[in-house]
Amino acid sequence: MQAGLTQGTLARRAGISPSYLNLIESNRRPASTVLLDRIAAELAVDRAQLDGEAERRMADQVLEVSAELAASERLPELAPAEEFVGHHPGWAALLLRVYRSYQDRDAAVLALADRLEHDPFLRDSVHRMLTHVTSIRSAAEILSANDTLNAIDNRRFLEIVAGDSARLSQTAMALAAFFDSAQTRVRAATPTEKVDALIVESQNHFPELEAYADALRDAGGLARALQPPPSFEAADSEDPPSAFERLRTQARQGAAGEVAAILSRHDEFEQDDEAYRLATKALFAYAAAAMLMPYEPFHAAAERHRYDPDRLARLFGVSYEQAAHRLTTLRRPGKEGVRFAFMRADPSGFISKRLPLPHLPLPRYGNACPLWVIYGAFQTPGMTARAFGALTSGDDFLFFARAVEKQPAIAGGGRHLMSIMLACTGDDAPRIAAGDGIERRAATVPVGTTCRLCIQVGCRQRQEPPLVV
Repeated sequence: MQAGLTQGTLARRAGISPSYLNLIESNRRPASTVLLDRIAAELAVDRAQLDGEAERRMADQVLEVSAELAASERLPELAPAEEFVGHHPGWAALLLRVYRSYQDRDAAVLALADRLEHDPFLRDSVHRMLTHVTSIRSAAEILSANDTLNAIDNRRFLEIVAGDSARLSQTAMALAAFFDSAQTRVRAATPTEKVDALIVESQNHFPELEAYADALRDAGGLARALQPPPSFEAADSEDPPSAFERLRTQARQGAAGEVAAILSRHDEFEQDDEAYRLATKALFAYAAAAMLMPYEPFHAAAERHRYDPDRLARLFGVSYEQAAHRLTTLRRPGKEGVRFAFMRADPSGFISKRLPLPHLPLPRYGNACPLWVIYGAFQTPGMTARAFGALTSGDDFLFFARAVEKQPAIAGGGRHLMSIMLACTGDDAPRIAAGDGIERRAATVPVGTTCRLCIQVGCRQRQEPPLVV
């Protein structure tokens, strides 16, 4: 109706009968990917509007909102998220905008609270203000209590009051300016958060970059891109760039158009140069991974080897982290893999990469639950730590993590370790090699997301009191 076409006209243009199109519209016959592409082209819409992918993404985001709230409070019984999104897409979109706004303001509060506690500028400013106030008060008390001061002493104490008042004013103005700029620095949706939102919204799957990688391989460009640079010789003191780095360089040159097209669909990158830079870096890395681990062979190998990052890393000649991260991108319609959450953290607990799951929100700031295996993996680097965990919402997940060395150790220096964690729903665990040998019911332990949002009673690992009791 919006395109001004009759059912018969659309069916003729798509190369099918009107009766078959009617069966597709009423969900009584499936439509192939090729046919959906033809219908979408005739209607001038994105295929995601026809195959339900756009609604599924929005429903997943609504589920993530409810999961994060359920981690801290008991929610009333809710209708399925798919039903809510299907009947009220406008309200669902508004709910997500309001929730993102809430998250952004919460992030600003956390960042400012951390700055108040640790920033040396603030500590020094408060100390200076107290010094000036003490000096002004002392001089004022002397002037008030002594009406017998001679003119010289009287002028001296007045000068003290005037001088320290001026300095107090300058310090207060500098502090006010700092908070103005500080609020700007932690404004809603920081560059990193914008990139996170892009990846989550896309389910970490970018068909344009997959198509670019496939085309490059078919044209023989992969072998050329993997050749060492002509200037490198075996006697060079520095190692040549890795295969991944060479392919990322290739992507910068060959996939710039695809990356620009992806970002052009998201207004938040137009006025934020830093967010644009971070997003392009992430997307070029995605393209490099797609070249090293082409979708269909990688998906087939993942199914055959039951999503074992070790086996996949050896098969495709990549690192454990690259294989684990590639597993999270297997979202091609009709050829989806197991859906994983992904998280990377250093020994301090700093989270540098995150991809949540519905019902398993990952912390954006601070540390995750200390019971998660992402931290336990640091105790046995190179070995896989795994466990089942149940949230207070009733959802359970299989967590498995490996602490890997990001850079070779140097003489006199410590090891640079990062922990890589994947998580899937408990129902998907039988499809995962990491779930072998663990009895789900006996091995499941109560866990939370973060201490502040967790309401587990009597947890011996708790570091902070819950926000909601």
